[in-house]
Amino acid sequence: MTLNPTLSIILVTFNIRQITLECLESLKNDKGLDFDLTSADGEKIPTEVIIVDNNSHDGTPEALKKIKWIKLITNKENVGFGKANNQAMAIAKGQYFLLLNSDTIVLHSAVSQSLNWLSSHPEANICTAQLLNKDDTIQASGGFFPSLLNVFTWSTGLDDLPYVNQLVKPFHPHTPSFYTKDSFFQKDHQQDWVTGAFMLFRRSVYQKVGGFDSNYFMYGEEVELCYRMHIAFPKSQCWYLVGPQIIHLGGASAVEKTDPIISEYQGAISFFKKHKSPFQTKIVRMLMKINCFLRSLINPVYRLALSKL
Repeated sequence: MTLNPTLSIILVTFNIRQITLECLESLKNDKGLDFDLTSADGEKIPTEVIIVDNNSHDGTPEALKKIKWIKLITNKENVGFGKANNQAMAIAKGQYFLLLNSDTIVLHSAVSQSLNWLSSHPEANICTAQLLNKDDTIQASGGFFPSLLNVFTWSTGLDDLPYVNQLVKPFHPHTPSFYTKDSFFQKDHQQDWVTGAFMLFRRSVYQKVGGFDSNYFMYGEEVELCYRMHIAFPKSQCWYLVGPQIIHLGGASAVEKTDPIISEYQGAISFFKKHKSPFQTKIVRMLMKINCFLRSLINPVYRLALSKL
């Protein structure tokens, strides 16, 4: 008899065979998880792992097919991050969903620790772990929903000045390594959205709001999903936790035809277009263009971004 899992862990992979295998190995080292759904272990969390491969051509699907404790979905084309996650969530059976980037290494028992925290805090619907760079420095993970004010401070660079982020809740908070030495990511706290590198939430939330907006290919889709979660559950909380930790390599699974800079700007514009007024959308688009123009004076890559906005 196959047991129903408590947790569904979902990964999307694209041409990062070895990194994905290392991620899976780190999951196996989480002593609080039980991947054998044929027998019950009352002290561990029954867990299923679903991987969606976006048409990798580096041997990833062939390697994953040999792993018996995962469910594999293979796509014939790269459908992007959001759509691929939606495919997995549609068949996931857990009461909790963890969206985990395949270019991560789970440290200690970060997954089971996060789930134990969320299950004991009914006031929260979403939480994330502390993301670390390869050198163990803290990596940014989420922030506050975009508004005209924080998009203005972000696009003009004013949020890089001391104390500005204390006055205006930032779209992208700074890490402690920034010269202002912000402590935002050094303590447990509530925030509006978290990155899809590690996003743990309840199945009931997914059942009410659905998955990612399929119009997003990559970058920005987690902001939009968290916003819909907030609208559906306005009193629920989103938490950043420093106890559980993972290493996020970042960019390892970046899609060849997508430039992160362009996609991030387009994601912000798409958010305003969907959830705010046409007037606000026009202002945000103008701010993005100004930002690209100023940056293009130093970095030519922004000239391409400017032409795409």
